[in-house]
Parts: sequence; structure tokens; C-alpha cells
Amino acid sequence: MATPLPPDGFADRPRLHIDLTALAANYTILQKASGKAQCAAVVKADAYGLGMDETVPVLLAAGCRHFFVAQLAEGVRLRHIISTCAESDKSFDASAIYVLSGLAANAENDYVTYRLHPCLISLAQIKNWQAHCRKAGNHPAALFLDTGFNRLGLSFDDIAEMSETNEIFEGWTLDLIASHLACADTPDHPMNRAQLEAFHTMTALLPPAPRSLANTGGIFLGDAYRLDMTRPGIGLYGGMAFPDDAAARQTVARLRAPILQTRRLSAGDAIGYGASFTADHEMRIGIVGLGYSDGLPRSFGQFNPPRVRLGLGDREAAILGRISMDSFAIDLTDADDSIGADSMVEIFGDTTPIDGLAEQGQTISYELLTQLGSRYKRIYKT
Repeated sequence: MATPLPPDGFADRPRLHIDLTALAANYTILQKASGKAQCAAVVKADAYGLGMDETVPVLLAAGCRHFFVAQLAEGVRLRHIISTCAESDKSFDASAIYVLSGLAANAENDYVTYRLHPCLISLAQIKNWQAHCRKAGNHPAALFLDTGFNRLGLSFDDIAEMSETNEIFEGWTLDLIASHLACADTPDHPMNRAQLEAFHTMTALLPPAPRSLANTGGIFLGDAYRLDMTRPGIGLYGGMAFPDDAAARQTVARLRAPILQTRRLSAGDAIGYGASFTADHEMRIGIVGLGYSDGLPRSFGQFNPPRVRLGLGDREAAILGRISMDSFAIDLTDADDSIGADSMVEIFGDTTPIDGLAEQGQTISYELLTQLGSRYKRIYKT
């Protein structure tokens, strides 16, 4: 007889609290901020690490009908989630799913079968899509333009070549023209205006279709950037302060981990791998049960003097020494003696907002969310 699986509520397991009500509220805020534009949702990387299975139904209920993923496999999974939700509300089934990475080789049938809209990024992909649609029937797709990001997308020369004849648009439906802003989180950056102007120049050479340029930051650059559809990602999940009203954003994810043990150090004692931190006075430290295998960047322990601080009740505690695979040390010297084994440390949440933690560690909230591991006890609040 197989040994039964134990419950997942063990005290030594880190806990990731995900507030789905806050997610819906953030979508509503971003939808309102988008003005007349449709507000889509970017749910790639498993909804930025928070779980498509749990977040997408909430976004559908909040009114979202356009979704963006990075890869074909993500789109297939998302279509299954939406189809399941449509059993209770048939309007969900009409939701559009855009795949940002372009048209996967020899996979044209999959986009049709799962009703996915590829974001075509090259002339070769457009021709392949056109040839497939002429055989299998009309199916919509988007064009993704490179307006200066120099990542994915059609160049100005590609667009100029396409504009010489409309034949390349025959046999399939162009339902969206999109590009991506490189510096939207820096409102005064000249790149924003340059990309907007490039987008207008390029789209003027193309057949009429809805246009999309603004990510979360782009929404707050003004109406000129919102166009017909906005595509917030990080803002949905509680990252990036909203310029109009930072207090309006709601915290979606809160990560907490237990202290496994406390220790006393004398001056000269070192902590962890490489002995990268050495106490210069008597200290009390706590060993926290979470590490880089759980997505906490190893680099957070590289600073000397320590600079990354976590929430500990109404106080903060600095990370000391290197982050290990499953644990790291924090400074409890000034903490109340009641803080000890089994006490919980807030990695990010209300006391330590995720953007603030990311800034301390010289990274971004996107990385922290998308690198969340699988060992957490995930607690969804509705």
C-alpha cells in the first residue's frame, strides 16, 4: 500500500499569500486608467508566477477579454482555462489570446485549433501564416512592430516593403498592430516619444487595425499612448507604483517564511558560505527557511555592509551573508526576544513592498515574482 501524502501545512514551509480580490481591484483601476482603450491582461510566465489557473478566472470575472502570453504552450493552457470558465459564462469563450513570441515553426494548425492569435514578427512568418490560412481558412493574427526596442518585431524596412502591395494581407485577418515601450517606467525618457512617433509612422503604412503600445507604465503616459488596447502586466500583480495615485494599487502577493533557529554570535564569527559576513560585535541571528531554490536571488546576500532588509513585525531585519539553497540569516540583534524559532519573516508584502525589496537588491519586481519556486504553501484569498 502506498504511503499517503501528508498535509501541506508544515510549519517549516514558506507561505505565499495571493489576494485575488486585490488582483481584480488592480485590473479595475488599470481598466479605468486606460480610458476608451480596451484593457488586456498579460498572463505570461504563469501569471507572473502567481498561477494562471487561479488568476485568469478572476480577470475574466472582472471583465477582461484579451490576454497575452509569451509562448504557444502557454496559449494552449490558457485556452483550456478559459474554456473551463466558459462552462459557467459563455461570454468568456470569445476571449482573444495573443502569443507574443511569434509563429512557432510548423505549428500553424495549433493556433487555429486553440483559437490563438500569433503576433507575427517577420515577413517570413506573415507569408507562412497567409499560406496556411489560404488552405485552412481565414484566422486572425497580429503584427508586432519593432519601434526601437530592438527585441522582437517587424522593422521599418519590413513595413515599407509590405506597403508596396496589399497582397500579403489577403486570406487572413489583421486584428491588432502592437509594439512595446522600452522606458515607460521613466515618464520623461525621450525614448517614449520616439517610439510613439515611430509607431505612428509605421502603422500609417499598414491596413487599418486596432493598435496597442502601452504596458502598465505606458497607461500612465497619457491618452496618446493608450490607443485602442493597453496591455498591463506587472501592475495587475501589485508591482510598480501607479503615478496618479500610488495608494490605489493593492498588494496582491505576500511572501512569508519561518525562522528555523536562532543563534548567538561573538565578534569574529562568520556566517554561511564563503564567510562573506563576519560579526564585529555580539549579535543574535535567525536562520530563515527559504533560499535561492525558492526564487530569492542569491545576490541579495552579496552586499557589504548588508542593505537588503525584510519585514519582522513592526521592524526590519537585514540579510546577513550569502543566500543558501534553502536558508539565509537575518540580524535579530535589536529584535524582541519573543522573535525566535517559528516566527515568520515577511520577504515582501505590506511591510516590505515588492518594488522596494527589488530596489534594495538591485533587481526588479518582475524577476522576484516570476522566479517564485514551487515549494511554497500557496494560500489564495478571494
